Amino acid sequence: MSVQMIFEQISSALTVRSICTPLGPDIPSGSTDEDLLDMHCDPGLDPFNPSRVLGSDGSVVGIVWFESYACLEHEGEARIVDDVMERLNPNEMLSSSTTILEAVELFGSRPNRYFYVVHVNEVIGVLFYRDLFKPLGRLAFLALALEIEDQALALCRSAAINKQAWQSLSDNRRAMAIELFRRRYGREPNQEQCSDGLRQIILLKTVPDLSRLIGCTNLVDKATMIWKLKLVEGASRADVLGFFNDLKDIRDQCAHPGADEELISKDHLAHFVASAKRIRAALVGS
Repeated sequence: MSVQMIFEQISSALTVRSICTPLGPDIPSGSTDEDLLDMHCDPGLDPFNPSRVLGSDGSVVGIVWFESYACLEHEGEARIVDDVMERLNPNEMLSSSTTILEAVELFGSRPNRYFYVVHVNEVIGVLFYRDLFKPLGRLAFLALALEIEDQALALCRSAAINKQAWQSLSDNRRAMAIELFRRRYGREPNQEQCSDGLRQIILLKTVPDLSRLIGCTNLVDKATMIWKLKLVEGASRADVLGFFNDLKDIRDQCAHPGADEELISKDHLAHFVASAKRIRAALVGS
């Protein structure tokens, strides 16, 4: 199985079911504020998670949020949870099999603050945008980034274009890759020096060392090779280099998150995932 397929399987296997916020305890239809207080006295429960409201037959008749039922006791008259619950709206529901990458696109294209997650016709949780940055959510973005980086490396190393790819880099970028090669392999790359009258050009004797040298370049170098060899049809320099800069930033943020719950804005992340799909398809087709 190829590395690309492994990464694709990881990203497609990670669904919203694995990261959604759990619901609070179920609430029987007709419950009053005193009933709700008794239900939420468990210190292990998060009172701010929404709860399902169940009818007498056990079916879900609505969803109630803490801020809704917390005001029942302040209304001045006896009221029940049915008066403040929300009816389930189809536009607010996601299948539990929805992938995390698909959820990114939905958050980016809809105004929803959250989605209810449905598994076999049963609401099992609620998905907030911040849930996408839980460890399993970040793993989906890392898998996507690593897959594209691996595709870019494989393409630049391919026998048909590897010499052109290597020579498309500046002298300084090639020198950096050669220095990394020395540290990584403990020897000089197989090469010979010749002059074209203006500058030294590195000509490699063996394909394996050329391949290893390209493997010693960083992500921005791979982006440069892809752009200069026009391997993504119809894409401008800004499109290619901008995407790979985004890929590096998002990869690094997901691998080393800070204190923020939402590491990346909705629009930014949705744009990145859409661009990643286009770039991935272009690299596979090259």
